[in-house]
Amino acid sequence: MTAPLTALHPSRLAPLGALLVLVLASTGCYSPPELRDRADRDALALVDQRRAELFGDTGPFSLPAATASFGRAARPESEWTTRERVLSGLLDRVGPLNVVGALKIASEDSQEVQEERESLYLAALDLTQDRWSFGYRYDASGSGDLAGQIDGEATSLNAGFGAGVTRILGTGAVILADVGTNLFRFVSTGDGLDAVSNIGLSVTQPLLRGTGRLITLEPLRQSERNLIYSVRAYERFRRTYAVDVASRVYRVLQAYDRLNNEQLNFNNLELLTDRNEALAEAGQQTEIQADQARQQELGSKNQLVVLQGDLEFTTDSFKVFLGLPVSVGLEFEPGLLGTLASDNSFLSGLDEDVAVEFAIEHRLDVMTAFDQVQDATRREAIARDALRVGLGVSGALDSSTPGSKPLGFRLGEVDWSAGVDLDLPVDLLPARNAWRSAEIALVDSKRTYARFLDNVTVNVRSALRNARNSYDSFEIQQNAVQLAIRRVEGSQLSLSAGLATTRDVLESQADLRQARDAATSARISFTLSLLDLWLELEILRVDETGIYYDEQLSAELHSRLAQ
Repeated sequence: MTAPLTALHPSRLAPLGALLVLVLASTGCYSPPELRDRADRDALALVDQRRAELFGDTGPFSLPAATASFGRAARPESEWTTRERVLSGLLDRVGPLNVVGALKIASEDSQEVQEERESLYLAALDLTQDRWSFGYRYDASGSGDLAGQIDGEATSLNAGFGAGVTRILGTGAVILADVGTNLFRFVSTGDGLDAVSNIGLSVTQPLLRGTGRLITLEPLRQSERNLIYSVRAYERFRRTYAVDVASRVYRVLQAYDRLNNEQLNFNNLELLTDRNEALAEAGQQTEIQADQARQQELGSKNQLVVLQGDLEFTTDSFKVFLGLPVSVGLEFEPGLLGTLASDNSFLSGLDEDVAVEFAIEHRLDVMTAFDQVQDATRREAIARDALRVGLGVSGALDSSTPGSKPLGFRLGEVDWSAGVDLDLPVDLLPARNAWRSAEIALVDSKRTYARFLDNVTVNVRSALRNARNSYDSFEIQQNAVQLAIRRVEGSQLSLSAGLATTRDVLESQADLRQARDAATSARISFTLSLLDLWLELEILRVDETGIYYDEQLSAELHSRLAQ
């Protein structure tokens, strides 16, 4: 009589229980946080390695704080970003800020920076998977079942476990080794377990289509190159972004400077108005001159209101750009505008053609554009290979043990097999279209590269002209300020001596305000145009000390001018 399922002795279910424990243990080796840490360790190591190879010792790369700590316990206060400190109430003002400080805040809180860092990380993460695909790939599986009749009685138990390893070689060969064990038992009879094991090895090698390292290793090769492209793009972004940050810092400071210049103008107009009204009451000056001063004072007061609004809008936009809450206050380091570039020695004797040639040799985006032509060339060759005849050979060895002897393998009882697979190119329309598309993509990549070089040429020449013109404008405006100051002083003295009118003083003061605004604008424009030229030449560098140019590359550039 068969035993009902509920009456089965635990020993009869031991094999199935052992298999279940093994499966659960294998799936629970690592928790999700541990897997995240392993993924970060592998991907970030690849990024650090590539950055060191391409740019030297650039320091460790890390994910944005929010991405790195996702799903984890709250980070300690020492690791909080500036935005988090503001939102938590620890900070109500940020500063005193300069370009370096603004860059630091942006690296923590700017969404654009975080997206770029995450993009680089994902490129490295893709590479870890492609490397895994071409390494030893292990797998294990198990199964178990009970079978019985509808009245609830179990009749048989079956359990199995298998493991294997796969490796793809550069020639395109696929090697598969596997081992497995199957356990079977009739529960109703109480007989012992019937165990059978098998072990096998198979090799498949393409001979024509799809063979060779060019074809087989292309996914890994492209993934390696994609990481290099991403590292270059990230470094290029860091430099471009640094110039953008500097530009925004200086534009905010320019807004402050314009407001201060207008405030000085307003204060002078107040004094002039008070003087003229007093003279008019004493009968020593006409009401018309007093009204002229009062009208200019009111116009300046209105301009102060407009400039204050512009300053607040510019500052709020800057906060959003940095990733800070709009409510936080900002303070800037005093005298920053006075430290801006005023020397044009870098531009001395710089030739446009030499600058263009230098930029094409050193620009990171030019290197990537050139490499992408090589990528398209390989893809065309791979697509053309798909038009060939498919021919492959395979071989396999397999051995099984007799029943109830799971380790009883015998060398003389190994089965073997060999085969040939032939795939004739009868219908090539999909492969033909793919190859033709790859051909066109190759032509387009070459055209894109040529156009890219043209754009670099135009941009370098334009940046060089802008830098020179900006410096000339800066010198002119500096002289204009000195002249305007002398005019104001002279018109005030002449007015006191009765040799000038109120209109003369008003015009000189207005010209002084405009000259100061123009001088600040010219100074900022020259600094930014110089940074833009360094960026176009790919000699601009960014680190924790600020923005500067690579002196070694600058020396190399200027040494070409002497040849």
